[in-house]
Amino acid sequence: MLVDNASTDNTTELARQAWELLAAPAALHLLHEPRPGKQYALETAIGQAQYRYTCIVDDDNRLSITYLREGLTILEKNPKVGILGGPSTATFEGPEPVWFAEFQHCYAVGPQLDRVGGAFKPLAEGNIGRNVLWGAGMFVRMAVWEQLHEAGFQSLFSGRQGDGNLTAGEDDELCYAAQLLGYEVWYSSRLHLQHHIAAGRLTEAYRDRLFYASARTSTRLNAYRNALWGKPGGSVALNLLKDVAYSTLGLTKEAVSPSLLRALVAANTIVPMKLGHTFASLKETVLNFERVKSYYKHVLQLKSEIASHKLNHRQ
Repeated sequence: MLVDNASTDNTTELARQAWELLAAPAALHLLHEPRPGKQYALETAIGQAQYRYTCIVDDDNRLSITYLREGLTILEKNPKVGILGGPSTATFEGPEPVWFAEFQHCYAVGPQLDRVGGAFKPLAEGNIGRNVLWGAGMFVRMAVWEQLHEAGFQSLFSGRQGDGNLTAGEDDELCYAAQLLGYEVWYSSRLHLQHHIAAGRLTEAYRDRLFYASARTSTRLNAYRNALWGKPGGSVALNLLKDVAYSTLGLTKEAVSPSLLRALVAANTIVPMKLGHTFASLKETVLNFERVKSYYKHVLQLKSEIASHKLNHRQ
């Protein structure tokens, strides 16, 4: 299944020709979504999917020959797994930039990381707990989509729109939404894909835009973290103020950390950029407090609807 997401490069016809050159190994379903944004394309595809599992493959992803088989095996053996993903490596149009290794996770490249508590180490096999996975090569059990639809799920994201709007977050959101449903999110190093990166996305200007774009998603993702792990029964405003306080404390610790001074002396780019990212996230929350509060209410309402549907199914 291929979704032409408001493309201007003759995607549909090129896909048809390529499929014919491959002797059409399976039926090719060509769909069109005129609204630019990955989330819209996903919704269009999911509306037409007819099987138990889906795998999200972006146009610059190249799955290993065993990828689908390995993923299917894990999902069939573990019915509580709602979402599954793995690591990737990069291929480049042109030479690899000297800075790429430090920023590779911004490009969904490398082993996926355990970010909870600031560990930033490769994820262990199996259930990833409070972590999230990137969308490249992500398996999603169809029951996740179906149950979210029944509960009236509406994404807080539209997804990236080419190179214009780099704000993503829909992949993280889906991981959290699956956990609201009671599913587990798993990581497996047996899955592997290559992520091909075009030359235009390997400039320092694009890198920096990509790095800071995620600061605008943190407020929406915090709404899911609050619903999953926040204090039950606490007021939305109070929980949000607590999140602001924790972010402020974290920012202060980063600003006075000896590692920041060492990075500045060594002309290390990424450490001060991380500080700037934390500040941008906090600024987004403070300047848009009422809107952010509406995100928290939105996700708590989704959680309530999910609980209500589960109760109705048991009766």
